Parts: sequence; structure tokens; C-alpha cells
Amino acid sequence: MEHYEAAMRAVMGIFEAGDSRLECDEEKWILIPAGEFWMGAQKHDPEGRNYDPETSEIRGHSDEAPVHLVSLRAFRIRRYPVTVQEFARFVAAGAYGEAPYWGAGGFGEFLEPDGWPQQRETPSRPVVGVSWYEASAYASWAGARLPTEAEWERAARGPHSSRFPWGDLPPLDGQRANYDSGSDAPSAPTPVGLYPLGNSGEGVSDLLGNVHEWTADWYDARYYEGSPSRDPAGPSSGWGRVLRGGCWDYGRQAVRVSVRDWYEPTIRYSAVGFRCAGEFR
Repeated sequence: MEHYEAAMRAVMGIFEAGDSRLECDEEKWILIPAGEFWMGAQKHDPEGRNYDPETSEIRGHSDEAPVHLVSLRAFRIRRYPVTVQEFARFVAAGAYGEAPYWGAGGFGEFLEPDGWPQQRETPSRPVVGVSWYEASAYASWAGARLPTEAEWERAARGPHSSRFPWGDLPPLDGQRANYDSGSDAPSAPTPVGLYPLGNSGEGVSDLLGNVHEWTADWYDARYYEGSPSRDPAGPSSGWGRVLRGGCWDYGRQAVRVSVRDWYEPTIRYSAVGFRCAGEFR
């Protein structure tokens, strides 16, 4: 808890004045080159690819399996989740009332994120309390999109296909991710970039913990069994959209790059945010 309180004091000026790290647009983007990576996880072969003994199973089946080779075209992904400071520009621009940004649905359902007055007091935290539709609309307004599930996992595994963004060792020291680690945990979203030791090898921050992140894909527990090997974009329909990364109120077992979760796209929750992706340029 002392580490967290010291960090909070250090960033208090950011809370009050806004975060200059978020002003330079080019510094927000990380370029991920085209290539292949092994997606998913398995717990039965310690010598096999993407072995993870914490992979969960229900009646002998895991939605993280089978491990499969995926080829992705080059893409860009934001260094940080979208912050309150950034989302405030979307609200101020009147984008909630502009139908063209809401092509994926949800137009007219909301006027601002849940708990918006309170969120605006901490501009460097990830915006939360936004539905999948609001996340998608923001991405459209920003000239971007939500990452696919495969793009998100590739960014999280980094160039060496690690179990965690920083390598293969779990985040047991409290210095790499914001998650429910007990009495010393922040128990709330923290400003983006507060855990630099948790960055991926390519410099993407906050991929695990802090807030769950909406992705573009519909969820299907058995999608990996027959998903395309090149640029998979998820099922064509479903009941929920995929969430990735775990969050501040999830335990450590959920803070792994292969963990899949989902919510109905209308759900708004205090531990769910998003980050943007885009085409390589």
C-alpha cells in the first residue's frame, strides 16, 4: 500500500492539470509488425507451446484452447487505454449526438459515461463505465477502431510470445499490474502507465490489470477450434463482446494474456474500459 500511496502523491499534479503524455498523438501509438504468433494456452503439456498451468477449464474444456498459429497483418495499437482526459474531448465535441459515429449500434442510449462527474476528477485514469457501443463510437470518432481479440493478444504477448507482457514470471511483486492482490491493492483504477515494469517488450502499457478492455470480437467459447489462421476477426454474431486483460478487482489468475471474458455490449462497469487500434501507416 505504501508503494501505491507514494505513486498517487507523485501523480497528483497530473490529476489536477491533465497529463502531457497524452497530448502528442504519435507517441500514443505502438506499431506491431506483420507476422505470426501462437495464440491461446494449454495446461496439459509442460513442454508444449504456451503452457500455462493456470489455464481454466469447465468440464474439461478451456476457451483458451487449442493453442493455434495466427498470422496478422501489421497494425497499430494505443500505448495506453483511453483515459478520462481523452474521452472528455469526445463528450465535449457532442459526439454522443452524432449518429455517424454509432454505426455499430447504441446511438441515443447514453449521454455520457456512467459516473462521469466523479470520473472527471481523475483525468489520467482509464475511462470506465462505457458500453461496447460507446467504446466503438469513440474509436470511430478518433479515426481508429477497437482491436480484434487476436491483435490484443499479440500486443500483450510481445515479440517473444511471452506468458505475460514483461516475460514469463507472474506479477507477484505488486510492481507490474493493478489487480486484486489483497490488502495492499489500490482497489480502483490507477492512472495509465503507473506500472512501467508491466509494459510489453514493444512498450504497450497496462495490458494486464487496471481495467478490462473491450475488443471488437463477439465471444464464442469454442472459436479457437476453427478460427481462421490469418487475421481472425471473431464470430459473425454472438451474445457478448470479448473482454481482455483482467482488471483491478480480479485476482491474479485472471491477469494473464490468454484469459478470455465477455459482457453483453450494453453493459457498463466500473472496471471496464478500452484502447484503440488502427491500420499500420
